[in-house]
Order: sequence, then C-alpha cells, then structure tokens
Amino acid sequence: MPINKFVAAPADLTKVDVCLRSDMSYWTRVLGVSEVELRKAVMTVGAASWDVRAEIRRRRRK
Repeated sequence: MPINKFVAAPADLTKVDVCLRSDMSYWTRVLGVSEVELRKAVMTVGAASWDVRAEIRRRRRK
C-alpha cells in the first residue's frame, strides 16, 4: 500500500524560498520541475512566485 506524502504549503505563497527544504518540496511538486530547474528559474527572474511560474512556462515552450 503506497504512502501518500502531504506537503504543506509555504507560509508565504508569493515567494519561492530555495533555502527551505519544505518550500523546495512544495514548489517542485506544484510546478512539476526538478530542484535544478526551479533554482535556475529563481536565479533568472528572482523569488516572486508568479515570475518563477512564468519563467518555467517560457522554458517549457522552447
């Protein structure tokens, strides 16, 4: 019987904090990307979650 993991949402949904393990788990699951891809997006556009989402969508279209 598989065990479902519950990943709580970060306290601040407007920012992607790559320093917090719990935030990384949440955002990688929600956005469907690896940690490396998430870190690259944050380095490119900053920590604002809307900007990170847009950057990931932009990268997927290429």
